Amino acid sequence: MPAIELDPGELARAFGREVSSYDVEPIDPQLRIHSVTGGVYRVRADGDSLVVKVVRHGEDGTPDGLWLAGAEPEHRNYWKREWLAFDTGLLDSLPGRLRAPRSRLTTTHDDGDCWIWMEDVGGRTGTALTLDDYARVGHDLGTTQGAYAAGAAELPDAPWLSRSWLRGWVGACEAMGDAISDDPGWRNSPIAFMSGLRDRAAEIWARREELLAVVETAPPTVAHYDFWPANVFVGDGGTVAIDWSQIGIGGLAQDLDQMTLDAVWMLVRPDTDPRRLERLVLGGYAAGLREAGVSVDDATLWQWYAAAASVRYVPLLGGQVRTAADPAAVATQERRFGRPYPDIAAAKFSALTRAVELGEQALRGGT
Repeated sequence: MPAIELDPGELARAFGREVSSYDVEPIDPQLRIHSVTGGVYRVRADGDSLVVKVVRHGEDGTPDGLWLAGAEPEHRNYWKREWLAFDTGLLDSLPGRLRAPRSRLTTTHDDGDCWIWMEDVGGRTGTALTLDDYARVGHDLGTTQGAYAAGAAELPDAPWLSRSWLRGWVGACEAMGDAISDDPGWRNSPIAFMSGLRDRAAEIWARREELLAVVETAPPTVAHYDFWPANVFVGDGGTVAIDWSQIGIGGLAQDLDQMTLDAVWMLVRPDTDPRRLERLVLGGYAAGLREAGVSVDDATLWQWYAAAASVRYVPLLGGQVRTAADPAAVATQERRFGRPYPDIAAAKFSALTRAVELGEQALRGGT
């Protein structure tokens, strides 16, 4: 990833003083797979540091089409959404205990890139999160989303916020969802052990409209939509969430599966039973909602969570056989996760199994 050139005037504005010298370090350049992210950099100057995120309208989405940037505000992956969330001050004024990195500066550039200059957040993140942290993250998220749902904070209505994000995700997953039943590659696939889920998953996929209808009964709030362990930091100051590129209006509980199923799917906690994470995250979330003044019974909250989690993850089963059959895709997975592919497939199977169970529970109307 090429280094970025920093304007001295912008640098001074971001740090709040003239800067005598600085250095720039790319942050995880090998993980920049999102087409709206042009790069993320840590800038150190005179004993201080901040992060610069370059936002762009990229055309290099992932092969499955899930992360291709959109040019229009109503697109699920509108390219400028996160920059606007910082530029307008929305993320500096979140209610409750969850917060975003403090904005230092927002700038635009002649090449069409928009830069977010923000606080360099510290704390535990990703694999460093403890089990207690999962409950705390759920609680802090509940206080913030509950404040909007209870009317203690005004729900924003900016046109660039995502809306019906989960429906857009399901639409983008249509080919994968249909492949659960139809892909002939299952016969000789190295992940044929997953095929025992196919009939159950296909039934859930066929009833996806019922599940989306359940999700959409939840009170509206501000949703993050990429709220997985690598995007949250826990420290003495509470929970800070980064990467708000999908921010929008959604229902309560729509962010929770990223802290439960995605923790396993993305091998943050590949050997942890997702049900254990659910008890921690949903328990904390329910407490946070109550603190914010939202009254909802546990069964209803569970229904919202189970429906959202299942409809988000179940279609991904159809994509696994294609990944396993592509040596380049397998090599990419092994480089990213630092594990042999059979271990990666086993973790994904665990998450998919739980997603199927949750779908069945949501459709039955019980836990």
